[in-house]
Amino acid sequence: MQASKTMLKRGVSKTAIVFLVLMVFFPRFLCKPLTAFEIKCICRFLNIQNQTRCSGPSNSTPPDLAVKFRPYPRKTDERAKSKVNELTLTSAPPKSSCGITHSSPAIVFSTGGYTGNFYHQFNDVLLALYITVNSLSLNRDVILTVNNWSDWWVQKYADLLHHFTKHPILNMDNQTRTHCFPSAIIGLMTHGPLVVDPTQTQQKTLLAFHALLEKTYIPRGKHVSTFDKSKNARPQLVLVNRKNGVGREILNLKEALRAIEEVGFKAIVFEPKRNGAVGDTYRLLHGSHAMLAVHGAAMTHLLFLRVGMVLGEIVPIGTDWLASTFYEKPARVLGLEYMKYKIGVNESSLAEKYGADDLVLTNPPAFVNGNWTKAKVYMKTQNVKLDMVRFRKYLKEVFVKAKRFMDKEG
Repeated sequence: MQASKTMLKRGVSKTAIVFLVLMVFFPRFLCKPLTAFEIKCICRFLNIQNQTRCSGPSNSTPPDLAVKFRPYPRKTDERAKSKVNELTLTSAPPKSSCGITHSSPAIVFSTGGYTGNFYHQFNDVLLALYITVNSLSLNRDVILTVNNWSDWWVQKYADLLHHFTKHPILNMDNQTRTHCFPSAIIGLMTHGPLVVDPTQTQQKTLLAFHALLEKTYIPRGKHVSTFDKSKNARPQLVLVNRKNGVGREILNLKEALRAIEEVGFKAIVFEPKRNGAVGDTYRLLHGSHAMLAVHGAAMTHLLFLRVGMVLGEIVPIGTDWLASTFYEKPARVLGLEYMKYKIGVNESSLAEKYGADDLVLTNPPAFVNGNWTKAKVYMKTQNVKLDMVRFRKYLKEVFVKAKRFMDKEG
């Protein structure tokens, strides 16, 4: 078996060298070092949705190839792509041998882009990895090869990542030896916002990914309760609180928590942290009966909830479509009791700034008119002050369903 070698350069000064290699049959080719983050090799390219597959060539020498790519699924999002190191795959004749030879294919992807955001950690990488592995029937005999390596990210999701591979995860950014692979999958597939299309994944679904999370974070599939099991136990509601100074905060949080307790819940405030232990968060939410959050990335925690749990979303002005598309639809696929609290104009901090009759509040689609910069008004500058009369009425409806779930499932 002959080898086609792939080499990258990386580093702040663009001097550190990384090697990747694709094993091929005849003839023998070498992928030589080019500029930073370039790959040079011989292979066939097959575009599969958002990814490029690079496999060993046939016995004939194909024409020179030069394909630039950033291994991140948001191919049309220039802002996201600007945070992902670019790779270039080209052809070249052989000149050296492998430093490390692998018998398993590589999946090359990036933890750059938007992966500092919890939603994108799942949709753009973890769920995309699940889709890619199952779409191509790769099982666990693949080597995860990570570009834009982040120690915190890999450590945070190590338990889950090892369900996709039986091999050590390869940090592409710090390799100094040539690695040879029989083939490589460059980039990951996505099907939409927290969507898994079973017709393209060997009949795997979002529910199957949900089950994988439970298998990962609840040993042997046993339910781990985090609430009081006494005779007079109250349903447990976890309020996922935004406290980051960039919008969509609950301004009267203390009043909201008091109302949650007064309708009958045991209230727990959870404030996500980037380096927080996923297992602890999973068990807290999985063992509760309801989760409530203002629209935002934290709603992605819906993946941690048991089937039948109540998921409440506080929907600020101008976020209706986003709430429905990104969270309501997947919540219903997972069998959750999705309950929306759409705030009124007077519950939005924008009313004080613009006036209740301004176009910003009366007709958000007309105000935005396809301009994402204008949409940031709703996402980045808007906070929420809940109308406690309306909110209490909503909470009573949530309580009825959460209590029913607790009585049935524990």
